[in-house]
Amino acid sequence: MPATLLSAMLLTTTTAAPPSCGARGAAVETMRALPAAARLELARYLAPSGIADAGPRHDAIDVRHPGAPRQRFIRADRRGDEWVVRYESGGIAACWHNVTLVPVVVDGRPPRYVARAGDGCPAPPVATASRR
Repeated sequence: MPATLLSAMLLTTTTAAPPSCGARGAAVETMRALPAAARLELARYLAPSGIADAGPRHDAIDVRHPGAPRQRFIRADRRGDEWVVRYESGGIAACWHNVTLVPVVVDGRPPRYVARAGDGCPAPPVATASRR
């Protein structure tokens, strides 16, 4: 199959993002504003290096400081019943990540959360340059 035809097919066969992916709900700037079960799952997901709230100290460089978490909370956006948490990882290759906290309800008990890496939205299609 010619490369240009394959490229054209890839660009036209993308799936639409779920309606909730483009819309933001309530945003919080501190972990204290998250439900307790969501905070517990976030701490479990980022263990053993831990996570600091938006203001307190964290290890932003590769030098490890005992007791200082490796990650720092940036913000969380509510999307339906889910929370999309953005956090910063320290180190020489410091970067930001997203994790989606999805509620799980069993037998009418209060929800617990399960962490899933990323924001749960499909990546936008990548445009490729055409060759002539």
